[in-house]
Parts: sequence; structure tokens; C-alpha cells
Amino acid sequence: MKILLISCGDVATEAGLRFAALGHEVTGWRRNSSKLPAPLHGQDVDLQGDEPWPRIDPETRIAVLTPVPASRDVPGYERAYLQVAGKLVGALKEQAPQLERIIYVSSSAVSGGDHGDWVDESTPSEPNRETSVVLARTEQALLDSGLPVTVLRASGIYGPGRNHLITQVRNGTARLPFGSHWTNRIHRDDLARAIVHVAELGDLAEQLYLVTDNEPAQLEDIFTFLAGELDLPIPPAAAEPAARRAADRRIDNSKLLSTGFTLAFPGYREGYRSVLAGELSRHP
Repeated sequence: MKILLISCGDVATEAGLRFAALGHEVTGWRRNSSKLPAPLHGQDVDLQGDEPWPRIDPETRIAVLTPVPASRDVPGYERAYLQVAGKLVGALKEQAPQLERIIYVSSSAVSGGDHGDWVDESTPSEPNRETSVVLARTEQALLDSGLPVTVLRASGIYGPGRNHLITQVRNGTARLPFGSHWTNRIHRDDLARAIVHVAELGDLAEQLYLVTDNEPAQLEDIFTFLAGELDLPIPPAAAEPAARRAADRRIDNSKLLSTGFTLAFPGYREGYRSVLAGELSRHP
């Protein structure tokens, strides 16, 4: 089976290697495809540039879209997500008659919920930032395209090279949150595994899955755990609420698990221990 990875960064590369290990032929599009490891076949493509994209192999069965914005503002998101998705839909309709599924990696930032609420696929979308609104518009544009689409809303991605919380504990800038702060995480490898798993579901795949681990956790507990693993003092408590507070919700992954998917890192403890041990590496 031929797989096309559009915007082939760290997560998509890991998924591509897993597809290739199963015997599939994988092509990755990115600005500098020389960074892609064998056996992935790379093509240099500036998805947001003026140059035309390469022709898509007509035997392509699965397309995976994992956008990365060039800038963290609304125009940057619109270019990387909404405009690329629209152009991709047109190209696939014209050039990929055997397409079985588009898998789009979105974000749980699109989901509603707060104050410790449990959130699942039936929870109405309620993006609380302007950039998240763009993600929601991209989801809808793809779902309205008439093509077979599955949206994977990923929670906070962590793993090799994604050391934000670890760095805060190490450099002393971490603060235990003022009040409740539920956080939801997914290890890079488990997100890549979810992409492959959904592709293998074929016609059984549904339009939306929330991709997160089994253990929503208070940010205070994660900071405390990391401090213990690093043999450092527990961070001090914040004196006041954060100026820009993340949604305080817990994400339910039972729909994805019901398809037979299992997690290599079911909770943050297993995942962060692997990161701290340097067991894996980030793809350039």
C-alpha cells in the first residue's frame, strides 16, 4: 500500500517508519526531505510556497496530514492548516482515485470542557483560542470534502526532544499551579502508532478519535514526579492563577481503545521515565 505523509515532521516520520516496517511504500513531503530516514522516500515540497506541488502517485491509499505552522499566530495557522488542507483535498480528488482515507492530526485544543469535565468525541467543540478556531475550521473543511477523513485530536504531545516540563523543573522556573489544572498527554510514539492503527481499520475507521493516554493528571503531580526523578526540590507553588490558563479538563480515550488500540506509554510516569532515560530520539 502506498502512503503519503504531508508535512513530514517528527510524528509523521515515526508513523512512516512504522508503516514501512509493515511493508508499505511511504513518501514524505517536507521542505528538506534529505532529513528523512530510509526507507522513507522524500520529496522536497514547500507546502505554503508558490511553486506547484508534485503529482501525487495515483496508487496512494492513505494520506496523513500533520501540519506545523511557520508562525504561532492566526495567519500562520491559516496558511499551514486551512489553506494546505484545501489544496490537498483538490489534489487528492484529481490525482488519487484509489484513496482510502485522509488522516488529519488535529489538537484537543478544539474540544470543549473545563473545571475538570470529562471530554469525549460527543463533547461539542469549543476552541478557546483564535488559533484553535483555525484547527476546528480545518477539521470541518476536511470532513465536508466528500473524501473519507478521520480526524485525530491529539492531546499534549511529549516524548524525545519535547522537554518543556522537564526543562522547567531543571532550571527552577516550574511553579505548581494555583488551583486545579488537569492536563492530558500523549507520547509521540503512541500518536504515531495511533495513525498506523487507524489506517489499518479501513472502512471501520470513524471520523473522529481523541488520542491521549489513560491518565489525565494534575500538572502539580507531573511536576512533583519529575522533580523526584531528577532528584530536585519540588517546585514552589504559584502565588496567583496563570494569566493565560489552559482548559482544565480530562480527556476520555475509550473510543480509540475500543477499536483494539493499546498504548505503549499508558501514563506520564512510563513516558517521562523513557524520555529521561534517553531511550528514543526525535526525528530531525
